[in-house]
Amino acid sequence: MPLVNYSDSEDSEHEETRRNEVEEIQAIGKSPPRKDLKRKCSGNSTNDLPPLPDAFHDLYASNSRVSTQDDPTLHGGRQRGTPHVDGQWPSHIYIEWYPTTAESSKLATLIDKLNDEVFDGDAKLQSLLQSELGAELPLHISLSRSLMLLTDERQPFVDTFKHFLDKSTVRPFEVHVSGLQWVANYEKTRCFLVLQLARTAENALNTLLWASNETAKAFGKPTIYVKPEIESAEVRQRGRGIRGFRPRGRSSAMSRVTGVQDCTASFHVSVAWSHGSLSDDVGAGIRSKYSADIEELSLSVKAVKVKIGNAVTSLPLSANVIDTGGIIGV
Repeated sequence: MPLVNYSDSEDSEHEETRRNEVEEIQAIGKSPPRKDLKRKCSGNSTNDLPPLPDAFHDLYASNSRVSTQDDPTLHGGRQRGTPHVDGQWPSHIYIEWYPTTAESSKLATLIDKLNDEVFDGDAKLQSLLQSELGAELPLHISLSRSLMLLTDERQPFVDTFKHFLDKSTVRPFEVHVSGLQWVANYEKTRCFLVLQLARTAENALNTLLWASNETAKAFGKPTIYVKPEIESAEVRQRGRGIRGFRPRGRSSAMSRVTGVQDCTASFHVSVAWSHGSLSDDVGAGIRSKYSADIEELSLSVKAVKVKIGNAVTSLPLSANVIDTGGIIGV
């Protein structure tokens, strides 16, 4: 098929059209902005945007790994308490809290004030409120230690915790901040500025802690906060190296729990950390001088989260729970 030869007139028409388009674009760039457009844009605000759903945060709960080795320089000098091992999954049960803008501002002001008046040099507080890029980070109340699970224990672990959570009959509740505290982690590698929490209505936090610790014991893992207890025969039989725990009905020994320990003094929310350490006198001074700055803070608890590796499972607390033989609080 022979090629079609376009005439010079057609080429000229195309060139003229393109020239007109360029001139029009240049004219728009030099013209002042339209008032109606400016007014429309200035009227928009990020406050008008609806909040992100809670499930969205679970998708990005962890940063991507940038190294296969434990390297403290990648994490602000922090040391991993348990070395990374292929085939083992770090796991955590916790309550997540996203402070409001006003609450974050109040906490940030407190951290800045402490850095100016108490801390200096390498011991300065490092905020847990924001990432290095300025993104807001969630805070949390721990209900377990960092536990290591094998690959085939992951789903049974979630199922077991859900079993105990259902038995607990805990409804959504409020937690109020009662003061400040300065505490060290289990490995004594870091110290944290934390918000102390008041005892909750219907003993809710202690009951959730019971559910978490019963799950940990069922898998032969260490508990958190509570005093050592004698495990039931069923836990001893099933809990060591467990790989497929399936909770039985209400006749199960683990379903007949009638009390929980009061660990209110142990619950906290970490808001900043430091490599340094403080004397008891300085820590007491912080509590007495600065606690009033944050005592009006509170958080609403509607779900408990289980994080295994990078996967997060959110288990909502039912608002319509009927207590038919759950836990009797202390």
